[in-house]
Amino acid sequence: MDLFKKTLEIVNQAMDNARLKKADIKEIVLVGESKRIPKVQEMLKEYFDGKEPNKGVNPYEVVAYGAAVQDGILRGEGGEETKGLLLDVTPLSLGIETARGMMTKLIPRNTVIPTKKSQIFTTYQEQQTTMSIKVDEGERSLTKDCRELEKFDLFGIPPAPRKMTQIEVTFEVDANCILHVKAEDKAAKKSQSRTITNNKEGLSQEEIDRMVKEAEEIAKKDNKIWEKIDARNKLKTYIYNMRSAINDKDKLVDKIDSDDKERIKTVLKEALEWLDNNQNAEKDNYEEKLKEVEEVCNPVIKQVIKSVGSAALKMVKEGRVQFNTIHGLMEDHAKPDYATCV
Repeated sequence: MDLFKKTLEIVNQAMDNARLKKADIKEIVLVGESKRIPKVQEMLKEYFDGKEPNKGVNPYEVVAYGAAVQDGILRGEGGEETKGLLLDVTPLSLGIETARGMMTKLIPRNTVIPTKKSQIFTTYQEQQTTMSIKVDEGERSLTKDCRELEKFDLFGIPPAPRKMTQIEVTFEVDANCILHVKAEDKAAKKSQSRTITNNKEGLSQEEIDRMVKEAEEIAKKDNKIWEKIDARNKLKTYIYNMRSAINDKDKLVDKIDSDDKERIKTVLKEALEWLDNNQNAEKDNYEEKLKEVEEVCNPVIKQVIKSVGSAALKMVKEGRVQFNTIHGLMEDHAKPDYATCV
């Protein structure tokens, strides 16, 4: 009886993954040996609220027809007729490790393959010349709770302030479920790539189900971890951006009064020390500290921007100053808040 129940568990999981309701199913087709088992037929009929399974289909024709349809889809010749058909999907989310061990997903679970996704990441440290790309699969917020697939380094990144260098990471899963990963610094024309096959001790269906179930059960806890790390990163980013802004060699910083500049330097120094001494603070603590720093810095910077007017806007657009990333300032000219990678 347990085996019969597992059959329904698979059906239920397939419905959830496809985001379908029972009312969306127009016909139940039984192929192979399943159509010979009365108990399976009875349970499926009951599961689908009395809908009678279709047992009159030649199983060999179904397999041949399905293979032909799949071939058409892979060739891009499916057209409207193939929409809504069951396709191969990624069993778990695929991503890389970013700041403080976060799992940043590029390809979400149940994405139809073949597929290709890219995302921009930035350097995490000052003058960083190497970026480690750690590829993971899983549904948890931290990579330590996911499964590592590959790890490699992108060398030769030109030294620059943190978050200034942009690295494009591309994930491509082909029709054979082979993952191709590429990290590229387009400005420096440096790149590294890896091909990850499913030959290496892949996860069993039971292990995949367990990982998904665990992620669902502790999703709230993971979200709190994510929010806490995100709040910390926002505070740290603000501090570094502000510090870079007041030390910028452009004439814009000359508009800042010396007393204001010293006051800003002091509050930034104290905030960095606070960060070092409070590695495991809560989200509210980070947000409160950010607010304290902003209350000192933002009025000064706003006054500077107001006084120099169009000159400031021009410098921002040219990327010569980083006021565009400071919270609450220059929203109209803000660049995307890219993820950072160690």
